[in-house]
Amino acid sequence: MIQFATEFPVKPISDKAHFVAQIIAWLRGTNYSTIFEGNSETDFGGETAYLRAESSEELRIRELSTDNSLQAIGFRHDLPDKEGRLWRTEAVLKRSAGPDGQDLVRLRTQCIALVAGAKLGTPRKPFLIKTLLGDGWGGADGSLAVGDQPIWLADNKESLELAKEITLGYASLYLPILYISSINGTKWSLSRDEIEKLAYDLGGVAHIAVEPSRAFSFKLRDQADRSNVYGGVIGLAMPKHGILRRFNLGWRLQDTSELLADIRVAAINLRSLMPATGWDWTELQEQALRRQRERDRNRLTAEEKEELYTQEIINLQDRVKQLEDLIQARPVDTQEYQDDNDLFSETFVKLVGPEIYPGEFSDRLRAAVTIASEYADQIGLDTRSKAVLTQILHKLPLSPALSELREDLRRATKDPKRLAAELTALLSRHGYIEKSDNKHIRLKSQDGFIGLEPITLPKTPSDNRGLKNQRKQIERILGIAKIDNPTK
Repeated sequence: MIQFATEFPVKPISDKAHFVAQIIAWLRGTNYSTIFEGNSETDFGGETAYLRAESSEELRIRELSTDNSLQAIGFRHDLPDKEGRLWRTEAVLKRSAGPDGQDLVRLRTQCIALVAGAKLGTPRKPFLIKTLLGDGWGGADGSLAVGDQPIWLADNKESLELAKEITLGYASLYLPILYISSINGTKWSLSRDEIEKLAYDLGGVAHIAVEPSRAFSFKLRDQADRSNVYGGVIGLAMPKHGILRRFNLGWRLQDTSELLADIRVAAINLRSLMPATGWDWTELQEQALRRQRERDRNRLTAEEKEELYTQEIINLQDRVKQLEDLIQARPVDTQEYQDDNDLFSETFVKLVGPEIYPGEFSDRLRAAVTIASEYADQIGLDTRSKAVLTQILHKLPLSPALSELREDLRRATKDPKRLAAELTALLSRHGYIEKSDNKHIRLKSQDGFIGLEPITLPKTPSDNRGLKNQRKQIERILGIAKIDNPTK
């Protein structure tokens, strides 16, 4: 079984008829459902409704009320196809289910094999979500409104605080957030149209927040303890966890179409595996059957009681099967969502030692390839090797973190009075530790950072020429002065 699942807050509904109307409109608007052909007179006013088409398509609707007050309402729609598969869509709206007292709707779509050997398909987000959001049903998810439009952050304190919450995982309760950082000014890795399309496609699955400028990145970096994404990188943040994964154009994702496809899959998979707060169909069934048995215990015949127990057993079996499938799919593990854009595996990094910035080793490999290509004719390198090296140079870009480190060094060496403090703080995040603090500040490499020479920082202010020389000296020691163009 393959499944898609999401849940998000919705605005309170005054009558269950509004929810039923959404179900009917959704199925009538499809080109595959025939459930209402010949069932136009079906009464949806009771606690349950069941429809079946000649094609074996089925629709079940059930509500749960207490003292004439709606507690929950949901449906399950089953659509078999000619390839031995069952496409199942279900949704349950539960009143006051969230920790903030809002109503929650949980939706799930599954592809289930009915015959051995059936090739399972990947369920898509049901169009019902688009109609719910289009009709203004979206509620408040923490600091964000549930919708299908991107959140264009402004360059002000309110947006900066929101960006910090997004980065650290405090901005939302139910949906992950994709944070799109700025490359330069109002330029991003994706075009404005692509961002708007992404927000529409992931409406009800993930929020999309867009950074206003590059300068905003620097402000956010200081606010979010440098855990933010920057330089066009797109971060996927999970509620209560913060940024789990980063996406950018590079050796693995060569163009925006690949980047967008990867982002969509990651966001949907993350939301599908996140813990649920609201009810699903089996939970609604269980609660409704139990309520019916307790309410009507004195009026039910022995046969009716047995039928209720049988339905409960079937429902529990369904629940056990779902839990088994979830175990096989594995719950959300933040370690499974770490960055996968790095060229080298985690095992390789452990063998060589930690990087002074993300992507350092791939940048050094690129520099070595550049040198080899430059001297290929002198050393008699064969044609095949030269072609492969040329292809590597074309396909392996420099890491965004390199330019960020250089920019940080420029910023840290602008003010002579703050030079020592700024550089000490910066270099401590890139492989160094303070050794002593006498007339000068001496920094040595941390354990595992091979090849890093000691750095001495003056305590007394320097002139502009001295600041520039200090920065260039540190770049040479870090080995980043000519890493992008090592032969010049």
